[in-house]
Amino acid sequence: MKTTTIGKYLLDQLYTRGVRHIFGVPGDYVLKMDKLIEEHRIQYVNTTRENTAGYMADAYARMKGLGVACITYGVGVNITNAMAQAYVESSPIVVISGAAGASETHHSPHLHHLINSHRKDERDCTQFEIFRNVSIDQALLDDPDTALDAIDRVLYSCLRFQKPVYIEIPRDMVDKEVTWRQPLAPEAPKSDPVALEEALNEIVNILKSSQKPVLWIGHETQRLGLVQDAFKFAEKYCIPITTSLLGKGAINEHSPLFVGVYQGGISNAVVTQFVDDCDLLISLGVLLSDVNTGIFSAKLNHPHSITANAEQVAIDHHRYQEVNFTDIVKALAQSEYNILFRHPYPTANCKKKNVSKPTTQKITSTLLFNTLQNHLQSDHILVADIGDSLFGCTDLIVEQDAFFACAFFASLGFCVPAAISTQLVAPKKRVIALVGDGAFQMTCTELSTAVRYSIDPIIIVLNNHGYGTERPLLEGAFNDIVNWRYAELPKLLGGGKGVRVQTEAEFDKALTYALAHRGEFQLIEIELDKTDFSPAMQRFSTLVKNKDKKTSDKDL
Repeated sequence: MKTTTIGKYLLDQLYTRGVRHIFGVPGDYVLKMDKLIEEHRIQYVNTTRENTAGYMADAYARMKGLGVACITYGVGVNITNAMAQAYVESSPIVVISGAAGASETHHSPHLHHLINSHRKDERDCTQFEIFRNVSIDQALLDDPDTALDAIDRVLYSCLRFQKPVYIEIPRDMVDKEVTWRQPLAPEAPKSDPVALEEALNEIVNILKSSQKPVLWIGHETQRLGLVQDAFKFAEKYCIPITTSLLGKGAINEHSPLFVGVYQGGISNAVVTQFVDDCDLLISLGVLLSDVNTGIFSAKLNHPHSITANAEQVAIDHHRYQEVNFTDIVKALAQSEYNILFRHPYPTANCKKKNVSKPTTQKITSTLLFNTLQNHLQSDHILVADIGDSLFGCTDLIVEQDAFFACAFFASLGFCVPAAISTQLVAPKKRVIALVGDGAFQMTCTELSTAVRYSIDPIIIVLNNHGYGTERPLLEGAFNDIVNWRYAELPKLLGGGKGVRVQTEAEFDKALTYALAHRGEFQLIEIELDKTDFSPAMQRFSTLVKNKDKKTSDKDL
């Protein structure tokens, strides 16, 4: 009978699911696995720390459908921040951790990297329990008789639920020989056909009684590959589309159906007014977080509502427990109702590029994003960090699957590693990353990874001298950071090009140069005032202040 090893079987299953790169940091407990990856068709990509390996795997998963990070035991637990982000933002990543062999822990419980071993005959399970809190499924591959089934189960869970999973493999199990068998491929549960038909009948009745419906698309629609179905449904009945901030880029925003990003009071006033005035809000895969809803200022009490996501399908006050998200969206795409909506709606596509010549005026956030919009092409992908880097992008018009950000977990430092792995998986496109100076200082060491593997994103550092998002909320010395010479970082790393700009014309020239040159990363440092914010960021700050004031007034 055909044989394989536990480690090789795992890598082969990842490869068949589209994985071509694994991100990680070597360590003695995982070196055997690292060597196996090096000898496999999958490429091992060294990163500077485990958490950034997690961010890279997260962005990779958003692009390709599955991402993988590989860490050693104990000290590698700092990847949990990236896993928590992937968990709440529905990004399917696999975290593989090496571990000490069973014979080693039996010989001595006081091995390096182990967290909580007290007895010789008791395996240290602390790390397994830690990762259980930030993953949808877990497996310890310590038994050759059950290892292959465990791998199949965990990978199935990862893709079905679009959540991180954790696989722990003791180093003496990596090359353990097992009998190969056909991988298990369980089917996802289907909707009850009667319940699905009832739901569709209720939807058509609501559509027929509505005059001004709006389709609100969220990130879950994107993660589960349902965007084309949702768009087909909207196009068929001429329903205008908006997205959540976390779902930005789910559709081609040049579509005449696209109204803009809806975040309640944070949105452009035209978008807010239009969505608030609709008589039917069809919400597909939207997470009702504070940021997505504009600090809960979004209007969600329309005359009618249809809500479908990974957790529920709800139509007005009815809950359809036996109907799943995928089936209802696909059924809507295939529906043939005699309905066509003709009410007027604003379109974000009418936003014209500024064709005026860039000036020598000191650059501002508004000029920055206007200039960026002028340069955006169909082969560009935007990656944004938290802060004005993110909020300033909300009004930009992007292509489908051309915008990525951690807009819910809001972890500073995601952008640079995410831009590198996104550029790696899409080498024919050009990735443009926007990151504040505070976030940049957290993970900029990953630019050495870009140098090592000749990965060439464009990194735009918004240098506003500290944590700009926090200043309008509560100012203090804690918001200040050391002002680096960011444009000189390529000299330290021995690769890449850097330039510092202060005017609109200088930025336009620097971006034109960066887009024209491939083969190494380009870093553009933009000098901004401490309190210079984009219009979207100003709206966000105003909402937060007003909410805090109302809370304070109630306390009084």
